[in-house]
Amino acid sequence: MALTSTHRSSRHRPNRALTEARLNAGLTPNDLAYRAGVSGNTVRSAERGLYVGPRAQFAIARALNLLPLDVFPWERQREAANR
Repeated sequence: MALTSTHRSSRHRPNRALTEARLNAGLTPNDLAYRAGVSGNTVRSAERGLYVGPRAQFAIARALNLLPLDVFPWERQREAANR
């Protein structure tokens, strides 16, 4: 049985802090990805609430002039690790 988009979206909570920080900086996902040195898909995945690795988290936060825990809270890290 294939998962529908409803099932996928219910499994992951969007990372609103990251999306808001990106929008406040006036960047598109691809602009942020370029500045961070990661792919646009990595940024979009992170914004959808999917887990991205620590290097990508640090790079994205650094590109926004923030600390990683500002946009990737510890509670979400623990939640992703338990999946």
